[in-house]
Amino acid sequence: MGVKFSNLAGITALVGLVVALGPSAVERTEAPVPLVAVPDAGGTLVVDLVDGSSEADLEEIEALLGVNLDWTHPLSVDEALAQGTVFDLDDAVALLADHRLVEVVEPEMQMGAFAWPNDPLYDKQWNLRAMGAPDGWTATRKGEGIVVAVIDTGVSQIEDLKGTNVLKGASFVPGNPSSADDQGHGTHVAGTIAQTTHNGIGVAGVAPEATILPVKVLSKYGFGSSAWIAAGIDYADDEGADVINLSLGGSYSAVIHNAIKKARKNGTIVVAAAGNSGKKGVGYPGALKETIGVSATGPDGSLAFYSSWGPGVDIAAPGGDRNVKDGGILQNTVDGKGGSHYVEYQGTSMAAPHVAGAAAVLLSHGVPADAVERVLLDSAHGDGWNEKIGHGHLNLAAALGASVQKFGGIRFVLGTLFVLLVTQLASNRSSFRFGAAAIAGVVAGGAFVFSWLPFVDTGVFALLSRGLLEWPSVLLGPAWMHFPLWLSAGIPLLAALALGGFRSGRMVALGVSGGVGAHLLHGAATGTLEPWLLSGVLGTSWLSVNAAVCLLLALSIAGSEKIQEEGGR
Repeated sequence: MGVKFSNLAGITALVGLVVALGPSAVERTEAPVPLVAVPDAGGTLVVDLVDGSSEADLEEIEALLGVNLDWTHPLSVDEALAQGTVFDLDDAVALLADHRLVEVVEPEMQMGAFAWPNDPLYDKQWNLRAMGAPDGWTATRKGEGIVVAVIDTGVSQIEDLKGTNVLKGASFVPGNPSSADDQGHGTHVAGTIAQTTHNGIGVAGVAPEATILPVKVLSKYGFGSSAWIAAGIDYADDEGADVINLSLGGSYSAVIHNAIKKARKNGTIVVAAAGNSGKKGVGYPGALKETIGVSATGPDGSLAFYSSWGPGVDIAAPGGDRNVKDGGILQNTVDGKGGSHYVEYQGTSMAAPHVAGAAAVLLSHGVPADAVERVLLDSAHGDGWNEKIGHGHLNLAAALGASVQKFGGIRFVLGTLFVLLVTQLASNRSSFRFGAAAIAGVVAGGAFVFSWLPFVDTGVFALLSRGLLEWPSVLLGPAWMHFPLWLSAGIPLLAALALGGFRSGRMVALGVSGGVGAHLLHGAATGTLEPWLLSGVLGTSWLSVNAAVCLLLALSIAGSEKIQEEGGR
């Protein structure tokens, strides 16, 4: 009994170790939400009604105010976002503040792009090397299957974006139905995220296989209404954007905040620029806890002179400094004359898309949205949080190391140890024990050392370098590895039924059960697995219960093998 008790204690200790891997919450800072001064004068009122509100509900609000309201945009009717002119904004806000049909109400606000466009210079992208983008091009999927919404001045598929998948998108700027860029800012941002790369012309982007969703909310002058921006965020969320980039900002807007909360609730990562004030005080929406707020650095790695800083900054990324030769962020964008040019911009607007592109790379590898933010901030180069660069400088190479090699290696060891302990408990033969343990390691973590090779994305190596549960991300797209029935004990049960009747088959079935169980438990503890429609506690419970079933199944298979071993003596 002593030996068996010690083995059970070993399994318990191993499970405890995996649970201990569950990280503490990422330290986040948030600027205090300011009280918005509502003028005692006429103006445009923005009313965010309860989602799904009808025309009759809107008419009820109109009757209460004594004015006509219009839906902000046909695409935002489902989010019930409306606006209209009132005679007294102060009275109107007070009247609707606690109304049962109203989520948020405020005066319309104007926001602008956080960037300083200037002349075209040289095709030197120090910024991509500084944040580790080349590692993303050689070691992982490059954003394939991930949709990044560029909520900005629009995006035009010019010369060096021809090979990038750019969707039709939508415009929320009145009188301008096209999502094309008539200013230059949005296309420049989109280029940093997903410029066509390795095509022999122009410049490169962080995640060249990502899909760009253009959402035009800023006019050709670089400014836009808070209502347009909120409607654009709602639209991007409805269209299934995985990442939203907001290289814009200004004063706090409750309407925009509400839209971002909804997007985050649906699992969308929201990246926002910190602002270009050059002093303490992060602009909104970058200061919100629901966004990844990005400050800007120059070529020397120090905070750029124009970058805002303070509570709300989560990470720093290259934003450029045109006071230094070739120090801006170079991209291909529209030139305002019907063509395009290569031009350096600088600003926190240029910093944010580096982070959005890095998020797309991680998502394309199957890392769930909640884990992506943590991986980016934990892997940032810095010594704890500070108000200038947040958790540190964006480091895609380190983030990939944490999400690919590190997680793969940990799962490989866990799968191996699980099966070694189970077979030790059953007193199985050494050959069976070590064979099943090796299979479990590969099933849980893959031949993770392959992920260091430059040809890892080709052919069978793309599968072998990943654990079994990650295979759908390679074969079908990153979203499919989060299918609940795939992230369950279903595969081990099928393996046991199909292979459990003969000795060599039992070795494989045991390895699959132990490997899948270890992966599920690791995913539950670290947040690196997230089943569809089962977020938070529900998802963790699903993974944990199925991991327990896998462990019990492994014990059963090991016991069956022991019975046959004794019967064969």
